[in-house]
Amino acid sequence: MRKLQHGLWVLALGAAATMAGCSSPEKMKDVPDEMVPVMSPKVLVLKGKTVEGKVSGRFPAKYFHKKAKLDMSPVMLYSGQQKVLATWQYQGEDITDNRSVINFENGGSFGGTFSFPYEDSMMQSKVELRLTLLYNDKEVPFAGNMPLGVGIDVTQNLVEVEPKPAIMPHNYARNGVQQLEAQFNFDIQKPNISRSQFTREDVKAFQKALADLKGNSKAELKGVTVNAYASPDGPVDLNENLYKGRGANTESWIESNLRKARVSGDLVKIGHEDTDWDGFKKMVEASDIEDKDMILRVLSMYSDPDTRNKEMHNMGKVFSEIAEKVLPKLRRSTMVADIEMVGKSDEEMKSLVEKKQFGSLTLAETLYAATLYNDDLTIQESILASKVSKNDVRVYNNLAANYLLQGKKEEAKEMLDKASAIDAVNPYVLNNLGVLEMYAGNVEEAKKLFLRAIDAGKAPKENLGSIAIADGEYSSAVDYLGGTKTFNEGLALLLSDKQEAAKNVLAEQKSAKAYYLLSILGVRAADEKMVIDNMRSAVSMDASLKERAKKDVVFASYMQNEGFAALLK
Repeated sequence: MRKLQHGLWVLALGAAATMAGCSSPEKMKDVPDEMVPVMSPKVLVLKGKTVEGKVSGRFPAKYFHKKAKLDMSPVMLYSGQQKVLATWQYQGEDITDNRSVINFENGGSFGGTFSFPYEDSMMQSKVELRLTLLYNDKEVPFAGNMPLGVGIDVTQNLVEVEPKPAIMPHNYARNGVQQLEAQFNFDIQKPNISRSQFTREDVKAFQKALADLKGNSKAELKGVTVNAYASPDGPVDLNENLYKGRGANTESWIESNLRKARVSGDLVKIGHEDTDWDGFKKMVEASDIEDKDMILRVLSMYSDPDTRNKEMHNMGKVFSEIAEKVLPKLRRSTMVADIEMVGKSDEEMKSLVEKKQFGSLTLAETLYAATLYNDDLTIQESILASKVSKNDVRVYNNLAANYLLQGKKEEAKEMLDKASAIDAVNPYVLNNLGVLEMYAGNVEEAKKLFLRAIDAGKAPKENLGSIAIADGEYSSAVDYLGGTKTFNEGLALLLSDKQEAAKNVLAEQKSAKAYYLLSILGVRAADEKMVIDNMRSAVSMDASLKERAKKDVVFASYMQNEGFAALLK
């Protein structure tokens, strides 16, 4: 009897176990407390044009029914819409579909990665995990969805994307030394200056420059150097008297002109005086004299001047050719005057601009004067346009840059076409062509041009840096923008988790968006004062940032802070 009772008890236990194994899969809808999905990052982040994330978790042991199938999907809810970000499919051990198999006894992991293109309406959003049970041709959604995260960090979108035109240097030096040169030629064996020499164009220009010094506060003569020579066709003693006499007569002529200009001081000095054997050799080498090799051989064979002279005179016809083509050019004196010129002051240039006397400005002065009106693009345009007829690449390029800043794209293109015709590989022109491509929405073409324009100063680097930020290439952005001390450099450093460096750059900007980023840095540093003080500065300079801050998930933990919330009202 006792054996029979024991057998019945064993059968009862077996039946109970069988009934448990055959229980309905719908019991899976009772999600155990330990089955907690985790999304990383906890707050999704926009990088480039996409948002990426990962969900992970584990089905506990004895949870997943052997005959059940399960679909699991992270879903984003935003602006009255929803978006399924991914779907992962699982099945019990008795199912033969092509899904991930979960062991009943041991359980198993679930989750995966997802990626989706960002839309502006997604900034305020939430992500939840939805589960659907499938068995016996039925789809049974779980009653409660599992929260994963709230919002998307779109700090990247604060990037300043307006492309920067590049201005070519004006090369204007307000004070500089102007060097003037002139030359007298002398008759054979004569030290005096013939009257015909005073009609030479270079001599007349030299004389006028000296005369213009009279009463000229913008010009100061620093000195004149005289070099005098004799040709090597006479004896040493005669030549010495000739070049010294020529030097002295040239010096006397200069001093006479300086007295007329009322310029005093010991300003004229004799530099080099000699028989010009070196000049003679160079001129013979460059000449078309048939037997010039014979002459050059004499120069190499003899070092004594009188012996050389004697041997040349013995060459007959060859010497006659030398006497006609070479020697007269060596009987000379040269004059080099260094005049320090004091350029127009900024006030003088502005006065000419206001009177529209653009013709009184040189090309270099015009390019410089244009930089005095960076805050008045209309006047700057007039200044640069006054020199368009000069057919200078700097004028075309800088006027194009002015047009780009004014939004006059067609006019800018016309100027850049003219600049390219002069210098097709000019980096400043290439950068500004890239700006045009950016305005046309051709970012990749613009990027190619900016890379070719990398030697055009800060502009191409700033342009490449802003593109890199927008593409989510933060490390490249830091490299491009390094040292520019711009808002975008601070943003790139922040996005690259270089917090202290970002703080240092942004602290110098004093702009609304810079203060906004400093407030974000305060959140990261758990510095409440830094958060509130910088947000106060940001919204006082740009009230539109209040609405952004309300939506910004970065500040979610501060929305209950009375001091912070009061700033956004």
